[in-house]
Amino acid sequence: MSNQVIGEAYVTLQHHYGASKVETRAALFTVFESGLVTPQGEEATLDTLRADGGPGLVDRLIVEGYQREGLSTLTLDRRMAALPGAQRL
Repeated sequence: MSNQVIGEAYVTLQHHYGASKVETRAALFTVFESGLVTPQGEEATLDTLRADGGPGLVDRLIVEGYQREGLSTLTLDRRMAALPGAQRL
């Protein structure tokens, strides 16, 4: 499962179903632990899901995905730019 799909599921569960951020992360881990799907970035993506504080999860997923490809993330967002692998414009 790509980071984009994980991010979309994260936002959808909160916005449309009223799940909290904690509940949403737990649900995503349940899906991955079931073995039905695997995150594309495997352990790196799971580590990103475990991290909290600072930039939002979707921002962290974006940076993690680019890092996996050996790329930097350029952003105007100060909080996102604080992540390793991101650079503020």
